[in-house]
Amino acid sequence: MKTISTLFLLIICGNIAAAQSNEDYYNPETPKVNTFKIRNSEILVNRKRQERISNRLYFGVDGFLRMDKSSISNTFSGLIDTRSATKSGWSVSLGWINKEKWAMELEYARSPIHNMLIINGDLPAEYKMENDKNYLALRMKRRLLFWESSSMMRRSAFWIGAGAGIVPNSGKQKQYIKFEGYAWRRRGTVMDTLWLFSDTRTNAQITGFTDVTAEYVIKIAKGVDLNFYARKQWGLGTSLTTNLRYYVNKVQTQESVIKANGSGMTFGMSLRYVFAFGYDSGDKYRTE
Repeated sequence: MKTISTLFLLIICGNIAAAQSNEDYYNPETPKVNTFKIRNSEILVNRKRQERISNRLYFGVDGFLRMDKSSISNTFSGLIDTRSATKSGWSVSLGWINKEKWAMELEYARSPIHNMLIINGDLPAEYKMENDKNYLALRMKRRLLFWESSSMMRRSAFWIGAGAGIVPNSGKQKQYIKFEGYAWRRRGTVMDTLWLFSDTRTNAQITGFTDVTAEYVIKIAKGVDLNFYARKQWGLGTSLTTNLRYYVNKVQTQESVIKANGSGMTFGMSLRYVFAFGYDSGDKYRTE
């Protein structure tokens, strides 16, 4: 009888323990958690944080139209004049972008500075003189942040910048032109022989310039940007000079100088390829 009572008591205790165990498992207040999935999620989140791009290195190719103006000291009573000249050019650049806020760019360009000589008369003529066509510029740029909460994100955006550069000059003669003409005076009884000499040379020393830029950058692929920009330049020093001498019957009567320092405007577009990325994790740059 004792044996039966003991066995019956053990069965009852076992059922109570099992019921308690089932109640704990299905109790919504103490849910069971898959720790393996949580750990994997934490790893993915950390990895994304570590992989966040903080710096980029890019190579760019530009095509543009450059309009620069020159000044003239004497027009010989309207016989000669000058005006702005427009010419296409190209450049290559190497740039570094930090946290999608600041950028630094080094540019080499093949673009001339012009002197434009206009000779007025029955058959007007224009002569465009150019310097050695080279310059090197360094610029700093700042992104206009309209989305401060996501400033680290790479997206299409407006940028502004300022820079300075140097213009190497060879000091060589670029063009020498001689013009001859005739004019009647005293009611057609006397004819004068007119001569105009034009001598164009580059500066023998290096000159410089400063500029400001406004641009809109469009992200078209993970490593490719398309950029449209407008730039204003101010020349520092005369790069190209045209000296003009005016003779009447072999006697010099007037002289004039046309100078060009590169001041003007540039409108262009640039295709940039990002060849290396830097990450917040502190890893070195790597290509992708």
